[in-house]
Amino acid sequence: MIASKRYGSKVQLNYLQNGDISYFITYKTNKKTVFKKVGKKSEGINEAKAIELRNQILSEIRHGIDLSQKSIKTLSFQKLADIYFSSNDGHNKSNKKYKQQYELHIKASFGDLPIIKLEDSLIYEFQSLKIAEGLSESTTNILVKLIKRIIGFGIKRGVLTYSPFKNIKLFKVDNSRIRYLNNNEIKMLNDLIKDDLVLKLFIKIALTTGARAVSVLSLQKKHFSSENRNLLITDFKRNNTYLGYLDNETFELIKNHTNKFMANHFIVSADGKSYKYQTIYKKLTKILKIFNEQLSKNDRANRVVIHTLRHTFASHLAKSGVSIQKIQKLMNHKDIKQTLKYAKLNPDSGQIEVEDLYKEI
Repeated sequence: MIASKRYGSKVQLNYLQNGDISYFITYKTNKKTVFKKVGKKSEGINEAKAIELRNQILSEIRHGIDLSQKSIKTLSFQKLADIYFSSNDGHNKSNKKYKQQYELHIKASFGDLPIIKLEDSLIYEFQSLKIAEGLSESTTNILVKLIKRIIGFGIKRGVLTYSPFKNIKLFKVDNSRIRYLNNNEIKMLNDLIKDDLVLKLFIKIALTTGARAVSVLSLQKKHFSSENRNLLITDFKRNNTYLGYLDNETFELIKNHTNKFMANHFIVSADGKSYKYQTIYKKLTKILKIFNEQLSKNDRANRVVIHTLRHTFASHLAKSGVSIQKIQKLMNHKDIKQTLKYAKLNPDSGQIEVEDLYKEI
């Protein structure tokens, strides 16, 4: 070590003879100052990551998790969950939803349990309980994955040294949705929502661009190009943007509706203010029930839900002969394997060519 540099009282940099840099952080716990090595620059560590780790440790201490004391024997799942949801790992776009799921479905079963008492059998009991409560197998899988994610966070942060779970098996669920609306059903849907401007905007944009619900609701006037007749869509799942194109009816609807809107006003709204997903969900789910009569609750493949609008967009593109490569681009799919399920709807499937293959023999 040949030199050192401090960033306030939070981070210290030690410059090594080989040109590398070691990062250390300082913090107080139980009235004592702790000096902790974070890692080296060659290992991918920098000032920002060191400060981030320090902030996480301080948050853990506030929640009763002190790594310096290795309090694994008394650490409850609730304490670990608290620090997970307050950490950067828990601060993703779906965090609010996952935290609600935790409070509603997981906390009562696991919150008070010490980590060391967790085992596979408790997960299987939990699965049976949730199915008995009427939750679907796919929703139960999401909850189990959240439990495992919180444990994984504890291991990543050094709070835990191993996972208490050995071989958790999730329910085998067919998540594929093959249902899409045909032309008559689209007309019926348009008739059912024609008096609700916000729903009309939402459905028109969803059916014309294939964008997911959260993406449609995030669209603002600044994302609408009247010159190019398109929308700049944010894909929150892939964390990127792409262009969605508009048919004439949807283009005119947006243009007239947003004529007096400011740049940051939301398109799918009555007055430019953001519209909550739950509001759209409740209103639209009631309407979509008409397409699900006599279907069981667990028939995911054939039930019409809000996401069916996205499948309808891709399915009608395929039926119109649009290439799989173009559909992939319009759907903003990362992998063309996601798009191939629509290939069977393409009239240019090769059937005619095969039928005529040996005609001249």
